[in-house]
Amino acid sequence: MTEDRIKQVALNHFAINGYDGTSLAQIAETVGIKKQSIATYFRKKEDLFLAVFEEMVQDYIGFIKQVHHEIHLEPVEHKLQHILYQTYLYKIKNPERAAFYKRAIHFPSPSLEERIRNEINKMEQQSSELYRAVFVEGIQKNVIKKQELENLLAAFYCLIDGISMQMFIYGTEEFNKRLSSIWKIFWDGIKQR
Repeated sequence: MTEDRIKQVALNHFAINGYDGTSLAQIAETVGIKKQSIATYFRKKEDLFLAVFEEMVQDYIGFIKQVHHEIHLEPVEHKLQHILYQTYLYKIKNPERAAFYKRAIHFPSPSLEERIRNEINKMEQQSSELYRAVFVEGIQKNVIKKQELENLLAAFYCLIDGISMQMFIYGTEEFNKRLSSIWKIFWDGIKQR
């Protein structure tokens, strides 16, 4: 229980203050334990940060698998739209994880940068399998214009990443209007005429 509590508190501190702005003393104080007690579970701050990051990755991979299960009988357009909207909702429902991820990828500690990239690659491998399968199905069913899968994948990632930034800038109502418009333009650009 204490290990999970340490990771949850660390997630919140890292999300707000980043790796360099968070100390083990702050985390211990919030948890209500002595700083030395953290060493029972995590030898150093780097180990704790990576444990939190890896847990976030596993949670997101679980989310991707759930989305894949939800959409398997849907038409291609609905599959892609569902992925997009569910990704947005995941970030809304998990604001600490979204903030932690955003801060970690934009401002990584130099000593952790390579490990963070490796974990991001794990997430991307899982999500790319799902996205590729939908794009292949769309091309095979003549719903999506025939083109390089990697180009479709890159465009879809840019769409998701752009939405992730926009959701932090605009209020919910304005963002939902934008999301609807963004989706329509993206779909119109890839669908078979």
